Amino acid sequence: MRLLLSSLAFCSLAFAQQMDDEFAKTVKEWTTKPEFMSPLVDHLPKGGAVPSPKDVLGHHIGAPKKLTYYADIIGYYRTLASKSPRVKVLDIGKTDEGRECVIVFVGSEDSIKNLETYRQNLAQLADPRKISEADAVAIIAKAKPIYHLMGGLHSAETGPSEMLMELVYRLATEDTPLIKTIRDNVIVSVTPVAEPDGRDRYVDWYYKYKINEVGENDNMGNPPYWGKYIYHDNNRDINYSQMSSQRLLTWYLQYHPPIMHELHESVPFMYTFSGQAPQNPTLDPILYGELPWFSNFEMEQMIKYGMPGVWTHAFVDMWSPGYLGFMSSNHNGMLRMYEIFGNGGANTMHRRIGAPEGGGGRGGPPQTTREWYRPVPPYREVDWSMRNNTNYGETGVLSALQLTAAFPQIILENFYKKSRNSIEAGKKESIHGYVIPVGQDQTRVAFVVNTLRFQGIEVGRAKSEVKLGEGTFPAGTFIVKRDQPYGRLAKILLEKQDFPDPALTTYDDTGWTMGLMSHAKVIESTDKAILDVPVDFLDKFEVHGTVTSSSAPGGFAVVENGSNNLVTLRYRLKDISARAVEQTFKSGDQEIPAGSLIFPANAYEKLKAAVEPLGLKAVALTAAPTVPMHDVDLPRLAVYSTWGSTQEVGWVRYAFDKFEVPFDLIYKERVKQGNLRSAYDVIVIPNQGRGSKGLVYDIEPKAAPMSYKKSDQFKTLGIYGESDDITGGMGLEGVVEFQKFVEQGGLMITLGTASSFPADFGITRKVEAARTSPAFYAPGPIIEAEITRPVHPVFYGYTEKEQPVRWANGPLLTVPAADRESQVLMRFPGGDQAVLSGLMKGANEIRGRPAILDVPVGQGQVLMFATNPIYRWQNFGEFNMLFNAILHFNDFKVK
Repeated sequence: MRLLLSSLAFCSLAFAQQMDDEFAKTVKEWTTKPEFMSPLVDHLPKGGAVPSPKDVLGHHIGAPKKLTYYADIIGYYRTLASKSPRVKVLDIGKTDEGRECVIVFVGSEDSIKNLETYRQNLAQLADPRKISEADAVAIIAKAKPIYHLMGGLHSAETGPSEMLMELVYRLATEDTPLIKTIRDNVIVSVTPVAEPDGRDRYVDWYYKYKINEVGENDNMGNPPYWGKYIYHDNNRDINYSQMSSQRLLTWYLQYHPPIMHELHESVPFMYTFSGQAPQNPTLDPILYGELPWFSNFEMEQMIKYGMPGVWTHAFVDMWSPGYLGFMSSNHNGMLRMYEIFGNGGANTMHRRIGAPEGGGGRGGPPQTTREWYRPVPPYREVDWSMRNNTNYGETGVLSALQLTAAFPQIILENFYKKSRNSIEAGKKESIHGYVIPVGQDQTRVAFVVNTLRFQGIEVGRAKSEVKLGEGTFPAGTFIVKRDQPYGRLAKILLEKQDFPDPALTTYDDTGWTMGLMSHAKVIESTDKAILDVPVDFLDKFEVHGTVTSSSAPGGFAVVENGSNNLVTLRYRLKDISARAVEQTFKSGDQEIPAGSLIFPANAYEKLKAAVEPLGLKAVALTAAPTVPMHDVDLPRLAVYSTWGSTQEVGWVRYAFDKFEVPFDLIYKERVKQGNLRSAYDVIVIPNQGRGSKGLVYDIEPKAAPMSYKKSDQFKTLGIYGESDDITGGMGLEGVVEFQKFVEQGGLMITLGTASSFPADFGITRKVEAARTSPAFYAPGPIIEAEITRPVHPVFYGYTEKEQPVRWANGPLLTVPAADRESQVLMRFPGGDQAVLSGLMKGANEIRGRPAILDVPVGQGQVLMFATNPIYRWQNFGEFNMLFNAILHFNDFKVK
């Protein structure tokens, strides 16, 4: 109790340390109203030999029109660590563009000196199978919780990465009772910038275009890119595909911080996450007590300091496990999150608040009304500065650290208990584990198994035959037991998502069932005997392909079994001729499915070297196939991107890069040049924008051109494409060029919302594109789609008529009755019974609508996906529909 009151007592204490008077004067000037400051941050000690941010950067944190480049941020922390035994910097790897990823630790000298010991303590609590209850009590008594803070995940949210430098300095140098107690009882770790590549690109953009903004009406937007591939989706990367996310998760599983706290910017003035409904019921109920405990304490403290606009509830929910910070809650820790009011930079701006509804566009009262969860609402109008942002963020974090330091053993007990509960839940609940059968495409199995393993989930292979209530399975079958520390996470990822209440909305996807998304068979087991199956645990599942013989008079058939790696094989063997069989045939006892690739007999050595690491099967043929075949030519491929909506394009680029599909990334500039058909055979237009109009006209023109080009001053701009002016879109001029491309024999492939484009702008004249009604609501469920033309090359490797696909909010397509049989390749059966996982309200609206159309236009084709076959790094099982279209681009008319 004494500690909980210590911040109030602190307010009236005279400082024993020498304080920086210039800091106090300056930050007071930068704070636009007195109530936007707190007694926790209105001062800063002089650190003597330990440098403050100003000593290194030349200005205090929160200075108007000052943003810090990533190298300077890391440079400050390294300088601080070199001067203070209370600070340590740990390298954890590199980004896509080669920048270093680091974790900064700050705590008492004992904490930093004995960091490895404290790490081991947390590791023991994270896996209670190795310790007794008595051991746990002893460990908790001597352990310290790690409280992890993360800023800069979204590059336009610039304030937290600045604030964290001041926070770390304060924690390292200030000797007030509150800070000393935090330092002694808690180890604070920091990800200074979670997206380092995007930080530098955004700071360049800020200094080039945004530094003179004074209000939201003259917002100069964002650079076309943050990271190499994606924008906000680095906080939706549920399978940890992106390099920075991988680095952080690897570190997390080594250090096990019980609390992980994401610092974001959006709503006024500060929202603190409370874990509102809908809540994922598989997570430990303890978590749902911890979250409001912290958020209410922070709100109470900041209201006590006179700070308005601090609130909780009514914003982000606890349904989806895919946010980056959920690596903590998913692993028995506690996710925390702030949304702090920000201006997209360091300018002081006049802001008007109140028109947007609460809940981030999810309904609810306006943001300036008084509610039970918002007792002191933000003002309707405000002048807001970067220093205001710093004051709110730092005061909130210090309050959270105050609570943690007051109850470190409770935090550790909860962490331990949640880990033990996960093990016990696997024994007591109805689902005891999961079986992933052998005998299916091993590359899709590898995706599931290795994604689980990367997240720390134990996966084993049965040592002998397994007999369960669900069936008998051979030795080598993959087994995921739920009586393990991360057994809850295994269930969350593998189970069907039954959304709890259709009246509720959610912040992101409602469905993500990994087996359905990857088209890999995963069987849940209610047989408790699965927990006793002897297994050999895997570190990683390495696929191994085979070639049945080196002698093949009829050539080699690489079996089309739905693996995405088949497209990789074709590109790796691009210098060897290949044909695809259009019908299934037999070679001896081996069935060779339609779509299998036939390579000549003399290709053995190169084929073997390619097939084996890709996990494919090549069958030596005694005689050449007699079924119809076609040459598998490789197209000249382009991917079209707008400048204002590059993220969904980025996921397609990422998939193409991972599967080694070469392509040109083109923008409006190339389209307007014309002669697209002379350069390309296939152009893919990924899901982007909010519809056809956005795709064509893109960014609203500004008073002057907005170039995106590299220069000596702005070195990170002009990466992944250059433009003299990114505004304006391709316009009708570009539409005409795309129409010419198709009419002259090209294949245009549109994905998701982009499939409105050819319909709305007359390229596919008989196709209509409509939208669902306002009553329809489908945030990313997995639904059933029915293949209506199974012989089409798009469906090589898809053996079942019904396929699980992710609903993509694409258009409701319509074709004339006379064209349905020839042009509709896949359709949505619709209805509630076709919802396989997640939530779709109004499922009858999509009944019978085309999911994929193949429309001839002139000499060419338009392939329109109302689905999005490459959605993030998730719907792995749909990827091959697009890869098939690319491989067989000039053979769509096969029968």
